[in-house]
Amino acid sequence: MSVLSTQRQPTKSDLLASFTNGVIPDAKLYQQEIQVQLAWARGLTQIGLLTAEENARIEKALLAAHEEIKTQVFDWRIVDEDIHMNLERYVNEHSQGLGKKMHAGRSRNDLIATTLKLHVADTAQEITGLLKALIQCMVGFAQKNIDVIVPGMTHLQNGQPIRLSQAILGHAWALKRDMEKFETVKTNALKVMPLGSAALAGTTLPLDLKQIAGQLGFQSPPLNSYDSVGDRDSLVEMLQATSFLGAHLSRLCEDIIYWASAPVGLIKLSPNWSTGSSIMPNKRNPDIAELARGKSALWMGDCAGVLTLLKGLGTCYGSDLHEAKIPYLRVTEDVKLTLEVFAPFVSELSVDGTKAEALLNHGHILATEVADALTLKGFAFRDAYALVASMVEAADKLQVQIHQLPEAALKQMTNLIDAEFLSHLSFEKTVEQRKFAGGTSRGQVQEQINILLNL
Repeated sequence: MSVLSTQRQPTKSDLLASFTNGVIPDAKLYQQEIQVQLAWARGLTQIGLLTAEENARIEKALLAAHEEIKTQVFDWRIVDEDIHMNLERYVNEHSQGLGKKMHAGRSRNDLIATTLKLHVADTAQEITGLLKALIQCMVGFAQKNIDVIVPGMTHLQNGQPIRLSQAILGHAWALKRDMEKFETVKTNALKVMPLGSAALAGTTLPLDLKQIAGQLGFQSPPLNSYDSVGDRDSLVEMLQATSFLGAHLSRLCEDIIYWASAPVGLIKLSPNWSTGSSIMPNKRNPDIAELARGKSALWMGDCAGVLTLLKGLGTCYGSDLHEAKIPYLRVTEDVKLTLEVFAPFVSELSVDGTKAEALLNHGHILATEVADALTLKGFAFRDAYALVASMVEAADKLQVQIHQLPEAALKQMTNLIDAEFLSHLSFEKTVEQRKFAGGTSRGQVQEQINILLNL
């Protein structure tokens, strides 16, 4: 964005202007704002308040402003307070004063409410696309490593063997739910158009507001002008969706950080998407995962902040609403950047197969398989559980895994299980037993991959 002009009206103090203006955040809404301005000018033309020639000149000026803002040469002036008045001044300068006519029948109140809803809808669509790209990267990782088996964990304790792909796809399903939330955010933002509500009581002009709503992508013109100008639900819904995304992304980050840690060593970070230490040449740091984990906390905080801002306002409009734009824009820009970098970061992660195999022999992760086998032989599950728990205790004393218990140790506990039975247990067979809906067998994992590939 170009440097803000210091031009000002003599009666307005610099301090007041610096405190009340919203030019910097507003400037980020320029595409949607100009879209709204163009639609309104066309509406004024239809009812004869603008001639076709005047409308053409206004349109030309607005499109020129669009290009100047895009190329960062637009002359933003703090004294004009916001994007609406900056554009009105620009149109005046480039169309012999026609900017004075294009504001008829509306207010900055319904203008900004409409512009924000369009921005929310466009941003939700962008984030949906970025999430889809990230999910595809995760699916690619899962497909590539479908035969890697690792200990599945609860409470950060090894539990049962699973395919690593099952863990990664678990995160992908959470992100798919986030995609659906952002799709809903877009749908809800475009339900009702505020434009035509004017300052608070509705416009006096006989415009075809239903037609204007359709041009802008809204389902309906205003339903209640008093509500419309103060409605910021779409901002809150966006921030709520980013909070869910932040929670899910943070959990993925935590897993990656854990898997890539030196004691675990399951995942190797790409040098393209990690950094080294300034002093220790032996280290690679998971900066992207750590920063994303940290950013997610701020997204949640900003959501709470905007809700708190809104809760104490009276119905209709107040200048407090200007402040809601700032965290909204900060969060959405941060979310988009995070998703843009996270997809290639995930794509270039690699798995240490040797380390994966070594990890399987920690935590007696075939214990449940032994208990299930006893249950199939007619044991009550709780009795089988107690017997296998004693086997785990014996294995710990011998410093072996449960499936490595020697015959002599087994005979002291039971005659239902022998070393030959244990020797036929395998991590591969165990995961393939989980062949029912949602399980970790190869077929079930591949089914998940196929579904997620076709989002």
